[in-house]
Amino acid sequence: MIIKYSLFFIALVLVSLALYYPGVSGPFVFDDLTSITQNTLLQVSQLDATSLFNASTSGNAGPLKRPVAMLSFALNYYFAGAYEPVAFKLTNIIIHSINAALLFILCLQVLTLSPAFKGNKLLFAAAVSLIWCAHPINLTSVLYVVQRMTALSTLFSLSCIILYISARQQQMIKQPPWRSLSLFIGSAVSLSLALFSKENAVLVPLLILLIEWLFFSSKTPWRYFTALATSQRTLVWICLAVASIIFLIWAIGFAESGFSNRPFSMYERVLTESRVICFYLSLILIPRINAFGLFHDDISISTSLLTPWATIPSILLITALITTAVHYRKKNPLFTFGILWFFIGHLLESTIFSLEIAHEHRNHLPSMGIIFAAASLLPYLTLNRNKLTASFAAILLILGLITHLRATQWSSYSSLAYHEAKHHPASPASQVLLSNAAFKTGQFSVAIAANKQAMTLAPHELAHALNYQQSLAVAKQEISHSTQQDTLNTIKNNKLTAFSRFTLDTIANCLNKPACSGIRLNYIEWIDAVIEKNPKKAYYYYLKGKAELSLSHELQALNSFQYAHSLDKKFIHPLFEIAHIFLRNGQLIQVEKLLERIESTNQIAPFKRDKEIQQLKKVIQEMKS
Repeated sequence: MIIKYSLFFIALVLVSLALYYPGVSGPFVFDDLTSITQNTLLQVSQLDATSLFNASTSGNAGPLKRPVAMLSFALNYYFAGAYEPVAFKLTNIIIHSINAALLFILCLQVLTLSPAFKGNKLLFAAAVSLIWCAHPINLTSVLYVVQRMTALSTLFSLSCIILYISARQQQMIKQPPWRSLSLFIGSAVSLSLALFSKENAVLVPLLILLIEWLFFSSKTPWRYFTALATSQRTLVWICLAVASIIFLIWAIGFAESGFSNRPFSMYERVLTESRVICFYLSLILIPRINAFGLFHDDISISTSLLTPWATIPSILLITALITTAVHYRKKNPLFTFGILWFFIGHLLESTIFSLEIAHEHRNHLPSMGIIFAAASLLPYLTLNRNKLTASFAAILLILGLITHLRATQWSSYSSLAYHEAKHHPASPASQVLLSNAAFKTGQFSVAIAANKQAMTLAPHELAHALNYQQSLAVAKQEISHSTQQDTLNTIKNNKLTAFSRFTLDTIANCLNKPACSGIRLNYIEWIDAVIEKNPKKAYYYYLKGKAELSLSHELQALNSFQYAHSLDKKFIHPLFEIAHIFLRNGQLIQVEKLLERIESTNQIAPFKRDKEIQQLKKVIQEMKS
């Protein structure tokens, strides 16, 4: 049996490699840049404790910083010797294969717990895991490198659940307590690793409660609850209801503050997510290659139950699915398990929190439930095994072909950009991707047109207006006064999003290059307008200093950098800029004094810059000698 399972895992790896290999040559994109390639702390040259600790804590995604995922990126860099996309993506493929194998084990466990299932357990588990492995909805969790955070969270979440079920099974067959205890400890460790990979693993306890409700409700310790008097059980339910309401009120209050920089409210997001969930279901059950994409910012916002009209039907469909699943929990617990697994998996990212509207990688763990539920509906007693196997093979072939084609589209930056813009012409982010790709190949007219289209599609998003001006500058085209005024009005009348801040930072790094010389003065006006709305934000004064430096206004730049650091004593970046100004002017005494300040700030800074400090010391020594 072990040999068979080993061969099956090898098959999963081979299937994954065959499907995704065309995409391993593709580039790092979007969040890959900010989280990985622009993160100097991941560039470890030796595997010492300090380097690995700094790398693992260098993340800025999520409140826990996701150190497990960040550490894996650092190790990838170390063993590859560079930011080599092939190495990072091959690692993701291996993780994907392991996840499929863990799903296979989980399926066997759940089938064993459900005596109502009369089919071939091995065939069912193999089909579900292979279909999930080959499904194109998982592509962004594999080829979009930064989504290793999601894949690792899935890996450790599945490990946690598998170990938990094993521990419960050990208890049921009256094995020595140390066996179940060791499995429970392993489950808890896996949950911790899942949480430190990505925070949506916080939902795993709810998935475990689902398993307890469906498959262990008649076992210890639940039998003690059923033995309570009616009044005592009622009191327990009341306490649980009150605790749930209090938690929901706290969660809403916590989430509400995040909408200040979003073009939609919490109410609008919740309404929209009903349609998004139904969209996800359609992608899982009826995959269409032109419906998949890296971005889904072309989904309109639901502003009421009737706008757009599909909002109410979506809510009714979700309600009907959940109600049906609960109703048939005794007749078909496997269907109930799959449906509720899917909806529990979306409670964090598809509800009240101020995240972007839709991303396919959010289905990495939840999609397992839909595939499981769909497989549970087949009439195994009446179907011929050969026909059933052939049906599964046909589904697997179709899904594999779509995934392979998508992976081919991801094989280069220009190919990815072209297909994203083709499949999602109303997506502003896809237009930005097309613009970037066009610039790389010198197609300036295409780039400018794409940026202009993005502005038209999302006039509230400042980043598109900034990118449009940058594209004109790089193409050596005149930037009219009216264009600049429109950009300033966009700053004045709209919220500054994370994408806008990222674009301001990206352009600031370009200002010292001849290509961006045409927007240096305009940038000063942009950043002044931004500062007027956010006068206490240190980072904007830092960006202003960089813009002033590009105009050779060193004194003004020094003042901006010093003021930025005075607003945030943990903000170390302005101090490095000041040091570079001193170095250019041969002011070694000032640099050495400033170095002490930099080192003390580095101790409290959220992002350590040990490597840059060592480089600065080396430059000082070279200049002194």
